[in-house]
Amino acid sequence: MTAFLGFGAPEPRRVCLLFGAPEPRRVCLQFGAPEPRRVCLQFGAPEPQTGDSTSLAARVARGVAMLVAACVLGCASAPPIVSSAPEPEPVEEPERVEAEPDMSTSAEVGGLDVGEAEESFRSSIDGLEHCVSEGVQRLAYLGGEIEFAVQVDASRTPARVWALQSTLGERATEKCMFDALKAVRWPKPVGGRYAIAKNSFEFEPRKGMPNPAVWDAGRVGDVLAELEPTLASCRAGDPKELLVTMYIGSGGKALSGGVSSSEAVDDGAVDCVMDALLAAPFPEPERSPTKVRFTL
Repeated sequence: MTAFLGFGAPEPRRVCLLFGAPEPRRVCLQFGAPEPRRVCLQFGAPEPQTGDSTSLAARVARGVAMLVAACVLGCASAPPIVSSAPEPEPVEEPERVEAEPDMSTSAEVGGLDVGEAEESFRSSIDGLEHCVSEGVQRLAYLGGEIEFAVQVDASRTPARVWALQSTLGERATEKCMFDALKAVRWPKPVGGRYAIAKNSFEFEPRKGMPNPAVWDAGRVGDVLAELEPTLASCRAGDPKELLVTMYIGSGGKALSGGVSSSEAVDDGAVDCVMDALLAAPFPEPERSPTKVRFTL
């Protein structure tokens, strides 16, 4: 007995079943595109005839079961049909326009072009030297090193200038230098509302002048303790740490003084502090002038 089963697109699949003695039983599956696949199951010698009318039906049922199993295996191994969809057309992106930075949302502190900032400091040298020349007229042994901090805003002018470090010890000279730095043009801050430029300068004392003697801060501790209420009142609105440099002359008279700070400080508060210190009596120095530095 022979049976054929056919399946549809893409190409017919053919299944044939061969039954009956005396030949062996055989089940074949043939599948279509892309290449024909054929699966055959070979069974052994025919079963003996028993006269049971159900033996043929049983053989057919077993054959069909084998067919179903083979069909499942064949279908599982058949490659999927892939349909190629057309590639989407490229979408052109709109041209980007760089917007001007919004100062309300930009970073607080930005940077400065190093070359332009150095050029601004060079432009101020004549003014700085003029300030020192005037200071020497007041204090013949004036000299030392000073490091400036210049806070520049979007207008390219300094909003604040102060001394980060200073050993000059003459407030009038320091303030004159601040004005000289404010008078020059500065680069515009990049990436922030303002930027800070820093640079230091050293000025040699006049030739032939003796070097001042030096005190440690403990020599003026009692004077500072007596002045504490007055100094605290001066700094009530701006209590940042101050580093003070002073010259003490004969009779314990304060000759001059200057101030530096790691942060921007209020000029009015600093002037008030210096006025109180210059008016106070100090111990008699062994040699005049004597230089002393202390922190408030």
